[in-house]
Order: sequence, then structure tokens, then C-alpha cells
Amino acid sequence: MSESVPAIAATHLVRVFAGNVRALDDVSIVLRPNEFFTLLGPSGCGKTTLLRAIAGLETPDSGSIFLHGQCLDGLPPWRRPVNTVFQSYAVFPHLTVAENIAFGLQMQRRTKPEIAGRVAEMLALVQLGGLEARKPAQLSGGQQQRVALARALATNPRVLLLDEPLSALDLKLRTDMHLELKRLQARVGITFVFVTHDQQEALTMSDRIAVMQAGKIRQIGTPEEIYEHPATAFVADFIGETNLLPATGAGDATYRLAEGQDIKASQTMTGAVSLAIRPERLRLVGAGQGTLQGIVEAAVYQGTDTTTHVRVSPTIRLRIRTQNAAGAPRLGAGDAVGVVIPEDAVRVFSE
Repeated sequence: MSESVPAIAATHLVRVFAGNVRALDDVSIVLRPNEFFTLLGPSGCGKTTLLRAIAGLETPDSGSIFLHGQCLDGLPPWRRPVNTVFQSYAVFPHLTVAENIAFGLQMQRRTKPEIAGRVAEMLALVQLGGLEARKPAQLSGGQQQRVALARALATNPRVLLLDEPLSALDLKLRTDMHLELKRLQARVGITFVFVTHDQQEALTMSDRIAVMQAGKIRQIGTPEEIYEHPATAFVADFIGETNLLPATGAGDATYRLAEGQDIKASQTMTGAVSLAIRPERLRLVGAGQGTLQGIVEAAVYQGTDTTTHVRVSPTIRLRIRTQNAAGAPRLGAGDAVGVVIPEDAVRVFSE
């Protein structure tokens, strides 16, 4: 298949549920071959509905979906060359690891030698060699998830769909699985479509991310593009931590906050705006210095860094994240400080 043909192309998808809830609101999207693509957004934004539409588990009211140039409209799930891995793993409890992996191959009526060879290959791929005779109840959550992945990959799908598959795992195991999934995707060389509401998961694993809100795609880009250059105030606020400040622009790249303080930015906009500033781009200095003045409300130690909460005015509070260094002074509640805000750290969005 030509690399110029999209792995998935969805055009003008609309899906309306009872109560006129537009789960998909004119969604168009193009996924490249062999990329790790993440659908990211809060609950109810439409990301799972879009994934289910690709799988054939949800029928759009209008629009079309193409997979490697093949129109999927009207094609039932079992005839689509995709597989889905769900949050619940859905491994068969009465079958062994090897039997779980072999299940789809048996449905395809593969020969016994083919099945045995493919099962061995999948066991090696997900690093479960030696566990093929165990039942799911004898495995950890992470191992069960690997079985589900191996079973989904065994039948050579053109696209693998993953619906929040790591959300049931504990934090450390989930972090380990981030790297594991990325390794698997690179090894098998097919498109992964991953659904999550976890921003860190999306930033860690994805080649590109689509941020969704209220049935619409608000921005598509690489993790760096999404984080460093958000297209809207919603994207800036949803991805990572952000200080969002309402302000008014006069057209000279200076923005006035509600209590009269001025902040300079590298963008020029007039009227009511929102200023988005990442906590790690701010710097604490002594009282009387910097862009704004404030009082420390709390300094939260987080191991590698400290997040300092500074009250600038009755309605304005900032979070400043500073990397911890040996011998650095510790600030406490009530300390007066200044906050330096670099102009290029301020993103400006119209209200």
C-alpha cells in the first residue's frame, strides 16, 4: 500500500444521540500509515464514538470512513481489517494465554502450524514467553493487557484501535506500558489509534494528537506543537498545567489584567483575551522585581520540582514550577515575591 494513501480518512462525520447530543459534529481527520495517533479529550468529547465508528461498532448519521483507500461505510465490524483493545482487556478467563492469542487465528481457519508459529511470535513480541499455559487469573493486570494486545495483533490488522486500555492499571505499571506500547507499534509497523483522557499518556506515546471537545477536533499536531503552540484556550488549559488569565489588549502587545497590572506578549490582539502561561516558563525573583508582585500561598514539594502558588491579587493566582536544586532557598506561605513573565511565554487567545 502506498505511503501516500492515508491509513484512515474520515470525512464530515456526524453522530447525534438522543437529546440532540452531537457526539461527532462534522469531524474530518486523516491518519498516516504506521503512526501512533491519539484521540485526546475530556469525557463526553466524542473520542470513543469516533473510535467505535472506525471499528464499525457505531454507525455515523452522515459522513464516510476510508481505511487505506477502502470505503468502510456499511461494512460490519467483522469484515473490517481492524482490531480493538478495550479498557477491560476482555481476555477469555477459561482459555490459556496461548489459546487466547490463537482465538482469532482459529476463526480465520488458519492451519495448526500457522497458528502455532504466530502464537510463538506474538508471545515473544509482548515478552510473555514461558507463560503460554497460564490462565488469565494467574496473570497480573499488565500481563493480561499484553495478552489482549497479542491477540489483537495476531491476525495482522491494518489498524489497531485502543480504547483507554491502560486506565485500569496502577501508575507505575501504566508508565511502563507507555513505553511498551510505543515499542510494539514501532515493531509491528501499523497505525495505532489510541483513545485517552490522560494528557501525559498522549504526550509520551503519540506521533500526533487530536484534541477533541464537544464533538469537534480543536487541534491536531505533534506533542510538541500541541503543548508549545496550542490553537485555543481550551487546548492550552487541557494539555498540561496552564495559568489562564483574562485580560484586555489595546493593540500594542500589552495586556491589562482586571486589577490593572500589565503583561507584555509577543502577539498583538485587541479586546477581551485570555493569556495562557505555562508554570515552568515563569520565574520567581525577590519582592519588588519582575513583571508582577505577589504573596506565596503555598509551596508544594514534588521531588524533582516545586510548584509555588502565588496570589497576585484577590482574583489572580499563579502557579510557578521550579526545578529543585541543591542549596536553593525554600519559600514559605506569606513570603513576598516577584514573578518574571517572559514575553514569548505568553500565548494570547481571543475570548
